[in-house]
Amino acid sequence: MRQISLSIVIMAYNEAENLPKLLPLVYAWADRHSRLSDFEIIVVDDGSSDATAEVVGSFRPGDGRVVLKQHQKNRGMGAAIRTGYGAARCEYVTQLPADLQVLPETLDLFLPHVPEHDLVLSVYERRGDGLKREVLSLGYHGLARLIMGRRCDYTGTMVLRRSLLESVAIRSDSFVANLEFPLKALARGATHAVVEFRPLPRASGESKVLGGRRIAWVAMELLRLRLRGVD
Repeated sequence: MRQISLSIVIMAYNEAENLPKLLPLVYAWADRHSRLSDFEIIVVDDGSSDATAEVVGSFRPGDGRVVLKQHQKNRGMGAAIRTGYGAARCEYVTQLPADLQVLPETLDLFLPHVPEHDLVLSVYERRGDGLKREVLSLGYHGLARLIMGRRCDYTGTMVLRRSLLESVAIRSDSFVANLEFPLKALARGATHAVVEFRPLPRASGESKVLGGRRIAWVAMELLRLRLRGVD
């Protein structure tokens, strides 16, 4: 199997509690993985009001494989994704949530499918973080499919060939960005595979995706994406 290089993007908004646990896990996994010729960890601090930036800065200081990008104010997951993906330098790019719901070992399901594919997507076998989140997830996927008229149950965990970013523009500011990118990439003929996994419960802190205002925001972003089109 050919080795690859991998940029691992972590979007973080007020995740000072979880990052001290996650960063060592991600670094150790990448450092020992036989499939990786090189790697980097890019943490995007999306306008946090806690010590998120300080935590990242104190983790392996001077190691060029750990990169911090900061937003002065909270701009949303889509903006954080654009910043992280735009900073990536490796051949392939992936993302992990800062809340420890997807551990780095989950990526072992994806790597066997690269570099034969441009894009390795994932769907949940089922959510592992409670009935409320499972219902919300099902509701979002159902609404997205209704609006977009195509399969929309992909999760944000994916591995993509970085060269795809040259032809696929991400415009959504919410987590709809994690749907916008694969739909646009697939419409442009990207070869792909799909894997299944089950996320873990959030380690600590509160989810940033719950709440009526955010749900309304996501619905509006889905409508805008439908009007803009993905083809």
